[in-house]
Amino acid sequence: MKEDFHTNISMRQKLLEFLDRTFNYDSRTYLLAVSARGNTGDGAALESYWKLRVALTYRENDTAVNPYWDGTELDIAWCRNIIRLVNEAALIDEPPIIEGSPNALALEWVSEIATPLWVSDEAREAAAKNDDEATRVEEHSVRNNSEDPFADLSSK
Repeated sequence: MKEDFHTNISMRQKLLEFLDRTFNYDSRTYLLAVSARGNTGDGAALESYWKLRVALTYRENDTAVNPYWDGTELDIAWCRNIIRLVNEAALIDEPPIIEGSPNALALEWVSEIATPLWVSDEAREAAAKNDDEATRVEEHSVRNNSEDPFADLSSK
């Protein structure tokens, strides 16, 4: 079986670290939820391609997370433990797909393409308060990812 972000904790950890380096340049950006779906690529056979959905917000202070988020999709390539953006210019030049949405909807949005790889406590709590569908998606995610190997990343 080919390992991927859904089955390999180390790969998930590297992905979250990559996203942290990519988006959290000012130490205020906060990941709410992340999902990944395998994608067909046009590059080398050794690379695997992924479409990510990322819901981001920012910390207003050391403890408070902004109640609204922005969402973006990006394509990445994975090869020999190295992750790279497939189209960095698109990430820089294009606005987010979703802007200013309530945190309660972040989990539902990232779940549209795949079961989330990682969900923050804030997104989980907001979704649970929001509606039963988001809670059902989260319960499915918890069953598939029973341990939170990224707990230490969420405390940044």
